[in-house]
Amino acid sequence: MKQVGIFYGSSTGDTERVAMLIRDKIGQKEAVICDIFDLHIDDLKQYSLLIFGISTWGIGKMQEDWYNFLPLLKNIDFTGKKVALFGLGDQESYPDTFADALGILYDKLQQFGCSFTGEWPVEGYKYIHSAAERQGKFVGLVLDEKNQPELTDERITIWLNSINF
Repeated sequence: MKQVGIFYGSSTGDTERVAMLIRDKIGQKEAVICDIFDLHIDDLKQYSLLIFGISTWGIGKMQEDWYNFLPLLKNIDFTGKKVALFGLGDQESYPDTFADALGILYDKLQQFGCSFTGEWPVEGYKYIHSAAERQGKFVGLVLDEKNQPELTDERITIWLNSINF
């Protein structure tokens, strides 16, 4: 397996905890984890698979560290790199903007020519709208740590098995 870089932004620790779960399932020798707040953008260049984790805050907003990090991604050559995404949202409190930050991140990364892997089915969620949904699937793994935490471990396992490492 090629080296995997897992990069996340987290304000309350939920996205960080999920990133650690993903790293542990891949293996600590194969995957490295990093908070984007502390990341030097050139560190992304060494990984062939990049996993980005983001949470949605309030009515469809990205976690705050992503606002500073996203513009830096234009300096990365994504040729030959695969990108997988995971996002956290709250389908009960914010059913109209469920996991929207994941869709925002996906749209931005598309501008840089990323090759994506790891889309996720929308079944098993109750929401009205999500910017992360495209053609009946989410653009990456969606987790709801507030309302469905008991499903997180199994969802991560299934998702990782679907990713083309």
